[in-house]
Amino acid sequence: MADEQVAVIEGPKGKAEIIEVWADGRLIEYQVRFDGNIETCANIGEAYIEAGVKVGVKT
Repeated sequence: MADEQVAVIEGPKGKAEIIEVWADGRLIEYQVRFDGNIETCANIGEAYIEAGVKVGVKT
């Protein structure tokens, strides 16, 4: 299964994408992609919080 975009969070600082990363049919991590940088998160809740911080909104 390919990596899949779960959400796009928008705020005054821009847009951040939340991506599910899959390997061998298993979900292994979430990534927050913002401004050319990638941050790895262990779960979807952490990814939403980090994305919100990066774009300047509370999630």
